[in-house]
Amino acid sequence: MNVRCMFFVLFLPLSFFSQEFSKLDFLKVESQKQNSEEKQFEIQQKLIDIYRVYNPDSCFFYTQKNLQLISKNKWDLKRGKTLLGLVSYFLEKNKIKDGFKINRESLIINQKNKDEYSIADNYYMFGRFSHQKAEHADAVANYLKAIDYGKKSNNFWVVNGAYRSLAFLYLDESNKEKAYENINNALKLAKDSKSQEALGFGYGVLAEIERSLGKLNEAENHFKIAYQYFKSTQNEYGLAWLYTNWSLLDISKLKESYAMQLKAQEIWDKISPNHYMSVVNHYNMAYSFMDFYRYYDQYKNQLSWKKSELLDKAQKEFDLSKEIAKNNDNKQWMMFNYLGMSELSTVKKDFDGYAKNMKEYYTVRDSIYSQKRKNEIAKLESQKVVEQKNKEIAINKLVIKTKEKEKWYYLFGIGALLIIGSLLFFLYRLSKKNSDRLEKLNHELDLANKTKMQFFGILNHDLKSPVAGLIHFLHLQKEAPELMDEETKNRLEAKTMNASENLLQQMEDLLLWSKGQMDHFSPEIKKIAVKDIFEDIKNGFSWTEGIEFEFYFPENMTISTDPEYLKTITRNLTNNSVKILEEKEGGKVISWKAWEDETSTFLKIADNGSGASKEKFKALFDDSVAIGTKRGLGLHLIRDLCKAINTEVEVLTSEGIGSEITLKTKKI
Repeated sequence: MNVRCMFFVLFLPLSFFSQEFSKLDFLKVESQKQNSEEKQFEIQQKLIDIYRVYNPDSCFFYTQKNLQLISKNKWDLKRGKTLLGLVSYFLEKNKIKDGFKINRESLIINQKNKDEYSIADNYYMFGRFSHQKAEHADAVANYLKAIDYGKKSNNFWVVNGAYRSLAFLYLDESNKEKAYENINNALKLAKDSKSQEALGFGYGVLAEIERSLGKLNEAENHFKIAYQYFKSTQNEYGLAWLYTNWSLLDISKLKESYAMQLKAQEIWDKISPNHYMSVVNHYNMAYSFMDFYRYYDQYKNQLSWKKSELLDKAQKEFDLSKEIAKNNDNKQWMMFNYLGMSELSTVKKDFDGYAKNMKEYYTVRDSIYSQKRKNEIAKLESQKVVEQKNKEIAINKLVIKTKEKEKWYYLFGIGALLIIGSLLFFLYRLSKKNSDRLEKLNHELDLANKTKMQFFGILNHDLKSPVAGLIHFLHLQKEAPELMDEETKNRLEAKTMNASENLLQQMEDLLLWSKGQMDHFSPEIKKIAVKDIFEDIKNGFSWTEGIEFEFYFPENMTISTDPEYLKTITRNLTNNSVKILEEKEGGKVISWKAWEDETSTFLKIADNGSGASKEKFKALFDDSVAIGTKRGLGLHLIRDLCKAINTEVEVLTSEGIGSEITLKTKKI
């Protein structure tokens, strides 16, 4: 019986996503509804995550459904995570080769997606495969990778499972310090996550470590705690796993131990007959039958078998255990079964069978527990420590580098402040110079305003005399023409003509000066009715005789412009036409026409005068044309006013026929 305790080793499941077990019934109901394919995929993925441990066959069922949706909708990026359902299925069914192949495919996809959460899962499963085949060095390497990726991606379920598996592995390697270290890490994570399933497995592993080390009272207490966690969640998988382990706590109570093994096997046969824990349980039941044989007299009244049947029962259980282990390339459990069968051969007094089984036992054991393998495991642990130290060194270097950068930032900051200070001083000096210059310009402007006022005073005085003389002469000619003889009349007419010419010249000077001020004016744009523009023309030229005015326009047409600017332009254009028609005899007509399209409004003046060449209208388009003639100023004024209100001028003229000038204003 001591042999069984000395060599008993087992693994345990990951208990993925245990926080979702309580939602199992809800998710099953939701999966039966008419959902969109994307929602159905999400529900089935959650069921896969639960069933990966809870029920391998259901896990396989929902994994196949999701793989069909992936193929149908070409959701290739989702394939990596879903394949993990197949990996778990093959692991629980002990189909190691198939599971390893699918896990490698899943890892490649997850690495392409940079899905570190699922990558942690992949490495954990690689560790499980290696562990199950007793390839401990590879198992440790993959468990450590799973922990690294799990911590980076907050996949604490993988980290928890990896710590528990490492605890069993080190127990198997007789390294109890490492076993306790890893199971304590697992329990801390389980408590932090408040997962009843994770706590159940954690306390179960701790109990098994204590059982293996002979701490039976502590082990009994922790088995009971684990049992309460699994019972409260109705986790059959956890209960089967726990019964398998708990049955070995006190094998002196053979009947109670065998009863636990029967409960465990009923569940294993129900959910996974070829599960590796089923291998363990068959092995334990074989030893129970041998013990019943040894102590038959003590238990014969409680047993339904004859003593001669018990050793055959034991052989049958060993054969079942070894066959499942062999089919799944599980060297460790093949080794244990050879050792168990060698003990059975001794009881049977079959010494050839004993020698054969012991030879197989040592052959397999040497392949598993060679010094080379132990050195590889130690090397991996050392490598892990070195990597951790290298990370710390890298972090310290980064801190030093950051501080060096900060020093340069401070120096750059001080330099920038000096540059900014210099710029501010320069801007102050420049501002002071500009202020002095502005003060000088204001003084000059004030002087110019005074000069302008003086100019207007002189102009007013000079205009007053000729206008007064002209008015006086006109009154005298009208009221008492008999008082003037011919000589006086001619003299006064000459004097009045001269004064009028001077008045005209002075007025031209005034217009010329005022034109220079136009750059300081700004138009005030608003809507004005065309009717009002034409009314202004009609009233302003009512004094003309012998000229017929015609106006054509839509009744409600308006123009968006500065009214005063436009009126000044139309008056000047009309006045030019009036002057041209003074030289014509009979049939004098000035025509104004207004119309519009989608983008512009148009005003056109036409007369039937003598017309002119386009050279005469050059001042309307060219700023460089000199001013000095009595009529040149009007065209300059029209040009500048049109430019100020964004109005285009078009001229159509023919000598002997007349002229047309069109004003085009864009709508606002």
